[in-house]
Amino acid sequence: MLDVLVDMTALNTPSRERGIGRYVKSLCRALAQRDEWSEAEGAIPPLQIAGLTRHRGTLAGAVDDSLQFAGDASIRVSSAQYQRHKLERRVFLGSLARQSGARLLHLPDPPGTPIDMRLPRIVTCHDLIPLVLAKQYLAPLPGARALQWARDFARYRTARRVIAISQATRNDLVEHVGVAPERIDVIYSGVDHDRFGAIAQDGERERLFGRLGFDMPFLLCLGASDVRKNLPLLVQAFGRSGVARDLKLVFAGPISVRQRARLEKTVRESGVGGRVLILGYIEDALLAALYRHCTAYVFPSSYEGFGLPILEAMACGAPTLTSALSSLGEIAGDAALTLPSLDLDVLASGVARIASDAELRTLLRARGLAHVTRFTWRRCATQTLRCYRQTLEELGR
Repeated sequence: MLDVLVDMTALNTPSRERGIGRYVKSLCRALAQRDEWSEAEGAIPPLQIAGLTRHRGTLAGAVDDSLQFAGDASIRVSSAQYQRHKLERRVFLGSLARQSGARLLHLPDPPGTPIDMRLPRIVTCHDLIPLVLAKQYLAPLPGARALQWARDFARYRTARRVIAISQATRNDLVEHVGVAPERIDVIYSGVDHDRFGAIAQDGERERLFGRLGFDMPFLLCLGASDVRKNLPLLVQAFGRSGVARDLKLVFAGPISVRQRARLEKTVRESGVGGRVLILGYIEDALLAALYRHCTAYVFPSSYEGFGLPILEAMACGAPTLTSALSSLGEIAGDAALTLPSLDLDVLASGVARIASDAELRTLLRARGLAHVTRFTWRRCATQTLRCYRQTLEELGR
């Protein structure tokens, strides 16, 4: 009998290239290796686990016992189609999952929570951004936040257990949705240590700076450009810090035409024209090289469910500056220079300090490399297995 069915259908959406997709793929690959290490990790009783690879149709070919499914690359989901795709997952996925005979369903992608709730389930909560930051992320319409709360209620309050990827996310679930604390397991995500490491490849530096079009020290900021990432604020702080004469500031990550125009306007107004490079979306091969060769990694986000980029930067040996807000202080610990607020002067002072203090960067590099070893997908999978087992025992099955 199948004990747990893990919904892998997020890999058929744009999420396959983002945090949720990486979570699904990495967790499932670690779970696939459970027979190799479960005994050493505390003799966890064996469970039969498989992945669900599509949300509708017949069950034949939709269950992956190997947990190696990487997504259907032929699916291209535009913004409008993605909304339809999410609706279809909610309508059809629950019925298809029940046909598998699984005792428990794990939903790592909350927007895909099915309407059919007859199969007991665990849901992973990555963050509550639309609810907590409703003014910035929801349409300015009457009842928008109430509707979002109802969605989150359906996702999390009706689940048997909830996996929160940080203590900060657990606190948000309790405060904003009213999930009982004893039903929430905090399980940190892992870092792909094979992909993110501090040892550079031969000729990597030359290839990187050839791609960037300059050869001088730079600060790196990686991530999307939505409002909580505070990219214009970082440009202003970069200008005010006084380090622009010695370094460049490089932005990498998806950015819309409108967001780029706004950022370029801030660059001009801050007097750092020619000192800021906006790369936009970058290929995976370039990502680790940017981390390894930057003077420091700067991540001035005001809200994150976890903050994986700061750990990836640390794994590559990048001294890291971030805020202590939401989960970031929790995840960074003492391995990063953390700021108590994102006031412009505070951020500018932090940028100046990490850019000019070589001794501090050496200390942060060493701390970061040690700190990040705690975050592995094997550890995440081990704790997730325990969550599965506890839930099945609570169900009396």
